[in-house]
Amino acid sequence: MVDRCLELRPAPDQVAGPRRGPDHRLAEGNHVMTGSASEGSSLPGIDTGVIAALTELGFSQYEARTYAGLIGREPMTGYAVAKETLVPQPKVYETLGRLVERGAVLQVSGAPAKFVAVAPARVLSELEREFRQRLATVELEVSRMRRENDQMQELRLYKETNSWIEIVSAASHLISGAAERIYVSGHGTYLDALGDEIAAADRRGVRIDVLCFGEPPFSLHNGVVIRHSSTDGVVYRHHQSRHLAVTCDTTAALWALAPEGDTWEAVWSDHDPLLTALVKGFIRHDIFSQRMFRDFSTEMLARYGAGLEGLFDRHPADAEEVTPRAAGEKKGTAGRGSRRLA
Repeated sequence: MVDRCLELRPAPDQVAGPRRGPDHRLAEGNHVMTGSASEGSSLPGIDTGVIAALTELGFSQYEARTYAGLIGREPMTGYAVAKETLVPQPKVYETLGRLVERGAVLQVSGAPAKFVAVAPARVLSELEREFRQRLATVELEVSRMRRENDQMQELRLYKETNSWIEIVSAASHLISGAAERIYVSGHGTYLDALGDEIAAADRRGVRIDVLCFGEPPFSLHNGVVIRHSSTDGVVYRHHQSRHLAVTCDTTAALWALAPEGDTWEAVWSDHDPLLTALVKGFIRHDIFSQRMFRDFSTEMLARYGAGLEGLFDRHPADAEEVTPRAAGEKKGTAGRGSRRLA
């Protein structure tokens, strides 16, 4: 008894090439069946790899077995197909009908009805065309939804924690990935925990600007450590609050706060330009104010007092007061020598 055929190999006029993906076994157009059935195969004469590939492309199990059983064969009746593929005979004609509808099988005679497989290359090409068409439809509908919902707010996802250990770990991770620029702000006690990662970034040539409250725990070669001198030696209740702010390049940032100095909460992201710009602006503003204090400390302390607390005494709208003009005084001359900053 002649063994049933198992392997698919290209017809002589086809040249097989390396292909990838679940459909690579179907990529060649015309095939002939050769070889013997492998021992233990549940479907003698059919490559089970082809069946698996077809099911991944959306064929049902019966459809995959039926189409695979027809590949490279002469036209076959439904009875022969059922016998070859082990698809139950009551189901085989229903399955063949669906394959005809999807263009994978052709009916070539009517009495008795016989069926032949469409070349796999044509079937795959049609599947690809249909998939691209469905994908384009989905993209169009999604773009319409976006236009309709332009005014709706989108949620930004941040990582968060209440653990100081996790805060240090997250900040260290961000710093280790920085390539060009780092800004850091915090009390020297807490900056010390980041000393190794900051030193490593400094050695990599990353520009680093650090604003330090209290004694700086390290120095830098490729940046500066600026001490927050305006609050040195001054203790107020709100000065008990502690923070740690870190930005790395243009998209990574961390903001951590301990309002009472011991219980922390933090948020961070490694891909949010908005958060990064916000935290960077906070640090840079503080750096600029400390540079001004360095240059004009005598005047600022005399004007605003220790810790520059006077800056918060009045509302910004009351920043300037002008003495009323004397009778007969020309407009534009009043106020000279009478203006004062709140």
